[in-house]
Amino acid sequence: MSEVNSAILDRLHAVKGFVFDMDGTLILGDKKNNNMIPLPGAIAFITLLKKKNIPYVVMTNGTARSPAAYIKVLREAGIPMSSNTMMTPSSVAAEYFVQQGHKRIMVLGCPGTWEPLADIGLEVVLSSKFDGKKVDAIYIGWYREFGFIDLEAAWLAARDGADLFTASDVPFFASAQGPAIGTSCAIAAALVPLTNKHAKVLGKPSQFALQCAARRLGLEPEEIAVVGDDADLEVPMALQGGAISIYVHTGTGGANAFELRPKAIHPHISVTAMADLLALYNT
Repeated sequence: MSEVNSAILDRLHAVKGFVFDMDGTLILGDKKNNNMIPLPGAIAFITLLKKKNIPYVVMTNGTARSPAAYIKVLREAGIPMSSNTMMTPSSVAAEYFVQQGHKRIMVLGCPGTWEPLADIGLEVVLSSKFDGKKVDAIYIGWYREFGFIDLEAAWLAARDGADLFTASDVPFFASAQGPAIGTSCAIAAALVPLTNKHAKVLGKPSQFALQCAARRLGLEPEEIAVVGDDADLEVPMALQGGAISIYVHTGTGGANAFELRPKAIHPHISVTAMADLLALYNT
């Protein structure tokens, strides 16, 4: 655990809401995002927040499941969850597409990727069943079944004017077996040079994602703490948005992730695991 000065500790105690990463922060599963086990201190910390009536959300960059399905997984792992405490990039994407006036969305992804879009009333067009009619946007999520037919459909849609969006552009996520490949990043890497389009990230670390989480909590970003294990996701998202940044070493980055990075982009708090954050929070 890094040394925490009194001003940061006071700010931690004044936090009105929390945004937690999932994989590598609260739980770890296998490379197929199954067999989840809680990480040390995770259950106790969330339980304490519930007792204190401090709101929280879990925001994963994964889209392998719908928010409701992730809630079930987290509950089975012992993490207290309710119907409004889970967000995925597709939760953010649904809000973003509605705000932008997009109505017909091509999705390269499994049901967990597109269900939140359909639930809000957007028309979902699966890349594997593309009919050639114009779509407003192309959205990439968890899709291990990706093949040439999907690649060609997305290229055609982009050629006809659809912009490109991705759940995440981070190559790996934390698993019990070590780093696992994030499919949305890999698929976007194939599509960007073909389409000559930038793949806009709608999950972490986008500020739109942080703002969505803040609205879910009913708070301003400055009143929130963001807790995560990825030096390139939760930490910059929090710092850029004015939230307090808490980095845990149980996932992709480890304790040395910031050794060669400028101090200006270091997290406010760096702890070995959620158990250490709990001890700090209780001081």
